Formats: sequence, structure tokens, C-alpha cells
Amino acid sequence: MPRRFHPSAVQRAFLEALAAGYSVGGAAEAAGIDRATPYRWRHQSIVFAREWDAAWAMGADALEDEALRRAVKGTEKPVFRGGEVVGHVREFSDTMLMQLLKARKPEKYGGGKDAPAAICETELEEAKHDLLRKFRAVADEGTAPALPVVADTD
Repeated sequence: MPRRFHPSAVQRAFLEALAAGYSVGGAAEAAGIDRATPYRWRHQSIVFAREWDAAWAMGADALEDEALRRAVKGTEKPVFRGGEVVGHVREFSDTMLMQLLKARKPEKYGGGKDAPAAICETELEEAKHDLLRKFRAVADEGTAPALPVVADTD
């Protein structure tokens, strides 16, 4: 039977803060410990390392949920006039919405480390074909020496 993990109160506080979306440093601070301590625990215990990974994944989900809320539902911001709150306006984060779309559908909205390279390759191919057409047009007019024939992939 596998041994159950029984974290100390400090370890539990650290893991709960990670699960809430805190960084490692922020979770360590919330637990009242030095930033290096949880790394030592992680190195010493594979069970703690698994709990850390699970808490980290939960924290990432919590952050994604908050990002989605800000992008789609927005946040209420007070409107001031003469130092008084006279109302509220709902603000949405289009930037956050685009980041979420890029993460979930990179093939459609771009994103990821390969997207810029793919865009450059496409633009390079288009520029190559455009130059070939221009050179052929000039050569056909007889105003320039004939260019060697280059296989066109159109």
C-alpha cells in the first residue's frame, strides 16, 4: 500500500498558496518560509514533488480562470467626478482574450514558438514569387537581360 503524504502545516500552507496561483516565491512568503526551503523539500521527497506539481497545475488553472473572467466578464471600475464616485464602468481585457485564444487555438490565432517562423516562411515565399513575376515581366519587355529559368512552385 502506498504511503500517504502528510504535509506539515507549513508545507500545506505553501502548497495551498501554489494552488491559488502564487509564484514559488509568493507561496513561500505566504507560508512564512525562505524561498529555498520548498526546493529543498522537493529535492528530498518525490511525494512532495508530486504534490507541488499538482498544486502548480491547480494554480495555473486558477490563473487561467481569472484571466478568462477579466477578458469575458470584465471588471468594474469606479468613475469619479469632483472626487466623488458617480458610477461604474465595466472594462474588458482584449489583450487577455487574445492571449487565451492564442493558447487554445494557436493554429487559428497564432502564438507558440513556431508561429513567427511560419509567418516569415510564408512572407518569404510570397516575396520570392512576387520578385520572379516582376523579373519575368521586365525580361519579357526586353529591357533587361533574360534571367535563368527558375522553377516556379505556384
